[in-house]
Amino acid sequence: MPLSLPNLDDRTYDDLVAEALTMLPRYAPAWTNYNPSDPGVTLVELLAYFAELFIYRLNRVTSETKIRFLQLLCGAENPEKSRWAELSPGEIDDALRQAVANLRRPQRAVTVEEYDYLAREATAQNWDGCNVLRSRSFARRNLQELDDQLRQTDAPGHVSVVVLPEIDLTGSGLDALIAHVRDYLEPRKLLATRLHVVQPFYLWVTLTAKLHMRANAGAELQAQAPGNALNKVEEYFSRLPGGGPQGEGWPFGRSLYLSEVYEALERVEGVDYVDDVNVIALTTREQAIGERVHIGIEVGRSRIGVDSTLGAGTEEGRDRILRDSAGKLAGIELRPYELIRIASRAEDFSTGEYTAAFAPAAEQNPEVST
Repeated sequence: MPLSLPNLDDRTYDDLVAEALTMLPRYAPAWTNYNPSDPGVTLVELLAYFAELFIYRLNRVTSETKIRFLQLLCGAENPEKSRWAELSPGEIDDALRQAVANLRRPQRAVTVEEYDYLAREATAQNWDGCNVLRSRSFARRNLQELDDQLRQTDAPGHVSVVVLPEIDLTGSGLDALIAHVRDYLEPRKLLATRLHVVQPFYLWVTLTAKLHMRANAGAELQAQAPGNALNKVEEYFSRLPGGGPQGEGWPFGRSLYLSEVYEALERVEGVDYVDDVNVIALTTREQAIGERVHIGIEVGRSRIGVDSTLGAGTEEGRDRILRDSAGKLAGIELRPYELIRIASRAEDFSTGEYTAAFAPAAEQNPEVST
């Protein structure tokens, strides 16, 4: 929304006199004669007359005064200084609005919100590579540590910024983006702050489920259901726009809940209901996905797998398990700096027969009206 310059000449002579008279009972209770013939009222009217003149002058700021104000806001050495004298009154007002708006833009990174803002701004100006889609900053954290426990340890003086590119980047492209953001933030951070700009951390999750198709779903739709289910889950848990509960991409550190998996799969075309949603493997390394290691613990009807990338034993992954009141697996907890990636394949989503016991009442009893 553009800034509008205020109208300072918004008080009339009658307004000023009326306001002064309403203040008399408070400051001069013995003064009871408010007729124009009273000498005190005459003084009030005289002062109101001059006050209106001063307000009128205050609102009539000359172009020269505005240019001096621009110099104060932007600095006398600003390269645009020589051009300001040639601007029309309307262009000078526009320059003032822009100068005031620039004052509200963070110039230095102190809070994590300012780090996030400047990280996105780094690729918005004079940068030909991939832009930063989102970022998440963490104070007192060193996310360049290789050990997960050390990344969660309090690190005074350290600030870590996780940058998410708007497209998938690997290798030199990702390294160039991280270096560019770091170079942009370095001169803007506080002295003695140790800055770390890193790529996102992903938790790869392998989900399985059984899809029960509607009775009227054709053979072709049933054959496409596993692939459609995989696409639906990948879309919902995507870090890119369109994913997540708000459609803005999956938030950093937001846990995965099995109820959301059920909800996403039930929106697949031709699916009547879903059961046996399982988490069979977790990994923090994409390279380990192909191993399909199903080492884990049973929690109710759901299975949580912890492979060697999260630790040699099952104890290493237990802190990620979210249970409901009955002790069954309800979801998977993410670290604050992590995002979800789906490692499932189409064959992980099987299809089952339509079961009349789960059908709506109108299908079980045609006489029941809906």
